[in-house]
Amino acid sequence: MVTGHRPLLCRGCAGNLYAVCTMDHAGGNTVGQWEVDHELPVSCPLSGLLPLTGTAASVHDLPGAEEVLGPPV
Repeated sequence: MVTGHRPLLCRGCAGNLYAVCTMDHAGGNTVGQWEVDHELPVSCPLSGLLPLTGTAASVHDLPGAEEVLGPPV
């Protein structure tokens, strides 16, 4: 889970999301492999976009993060 940050919310349903990042710190690597999904199973219009996975320095840098992360618009 991402710590030291505000909770991650889904734009589709306002549900809480979890984020897990695994990193290989060898050579000062700052890019991690991420997985983001709902904490609990929910009916959400963005379910087809989750889990959001990929490699990025930050969860907010993941491709598609701007469509999924944040309060509903």
